[in-house]
Amino acid sequence: MHKGTIHFEYHMADLVEAYNECAIHGKPATRPVIEMTIPSAVDSTLVSASLPGHHVVQLFIQFAPYKVNPTIGSWEDPIFKETFAKRCFTIIDEFCPGFSDSIVGTDILSPLDLERIFGLYQGSISHGSFGIHQLGYNRPVAGYSNHRSPIQGLYLASASTHPGGGVMGACGKNCAKVVLNDMSSNR
Repeated sequence: MHKGTIHFEYHMADLVEAYNECAIHGKPATRPVIEMTIPSAVDSTLVSASLPGHHVVQLFIQFAPYKVNPTIGSWEDPIFKETFAKRCFTIIDEFCPGFSDSIVGTDILSPLDLERIFGLYQGSISHGSFGIHQLGYNRPVAGYSNHRSPIQGLYLASASTHPGGGVMGACGKNCAKVVLNDMSSNR
């Protein structure tokens, strides 16, 4: 039961409001979209043997802007970052009472942290927008959706390519097919 993803939302209106707070007002959403995975449900070695019965939980939070309105706060401020995380935990508590009390440690990564640590431009795990202008045959940009780059022998296979982000492997599989096809035609 805990090997998939778990979402914590009530209504579509909540998603619209979360988007507006983020995109229009430059503030982390009051009720962000929260997607939880529990990787230790699949691989128990992720949890220390000294913590039997515990799990590792990963939260993917949407609608936390990279560029925060400076009158609201900053990801540079650890208290601002922790306050937002606690708000997310409180939302999970609505669905899973006691969740917050069960936390023994956290590693909170803001969009700014994702950029600094992993080099993800503005913290975008999808390496670019999922707007109409960057979907399907326009991903990552028009003219390069076939996984070939302008440099011969250099191929594109990341969340920036079709079909986009998520841990599904489809971008790599699609690219591998193109590489294998190119290799067999060059023989």
